[in-house]
Amino acid sequence: MSTSSEPRNPLYLLLLLVSLLFVITALAYAFVPVLEGMAVDAGGEIHHSTIRDSLVNHGWLWLLGEVVAMVILGLLSMGYDRLRTLQKERAGRTIPPSEPTERPPS
Repeated sequence: MSTSSEPRNPLYLLLLLVSLLFVITALAYAFVPVLEGMAVDAGGEIHHSTIRDSLVNHGWLWLLGEVVAMVILGLLSMGYDRLRTLQKERAGRTIPPSEPTERPPS
């Protein structure tokens, strides 16, 4: 593993968390109605919850919002990395101050 002196981009952690939330929401959006239907077919009683009802009815909006957040965070992460790279290159190209040289007396 390489060690670098520059700090990590905090936007990548946010992107990772939003992506994890997207996966959890997508799985819930896909499986909750199926499991609910299987419970009804088996004769089980389903207690309604507002979160489950919202997921079933508006889950596609949740997923859409999470995709938009992932795209925005991804673009911001790449932009921030590019900005840091340009700043590092600019700092490397500057001419270091030269020490005054003494002229021989004429």
